[in-house]
Amino acid sequence: MTLSKKLKAFVDEAKQTDAYWVESAKLEFALNLEQQRRAAGLSYADLAKKMGTSAAYISKVFRGDTNLTIESMVKLARATGGQLDARVLVAEVAAPVNGLALAIKSVSPVLQAAESGLAARRGSGMQANTQR
Repeated sequence: MTLSKKLKAFVDEAKQTDAYWVESAKLEFALNLEQQRRAAGLSYADLAKKMGTSAAYISKVFRGDTNLTIESMVKLARATGGQLDARVLVAEVAAPVNGLALAIKSVSPVLQAAESGLAARRGSGMQANTQR
């Protein structure tokens, strides 16, 4: 068994655990939040001030060192000018760090229009992310 096969077997086994998917969801949320924070031109200090919380808490969020509630995820997303979009996906479709069930959607009409245009180009068989 080569190293790559051992690594694949390890990852496949890890994917069978809830802990893997919890950490994956936290990472996905933190990555999306970071992207939205940068797009909004906010520093970590700006985000902490806007939320009325400490810079240490914001740092823990971006490191994935905190177990967030949906309420805190909504507040974080809104503080960056986004919104939380939580979905339950079919297990075969769900993939970590590539479109997991958690994403921060920008509320900017320009970005929503761009997303709609992308979805339309993908073909009528695929559902647009902006549809509810």
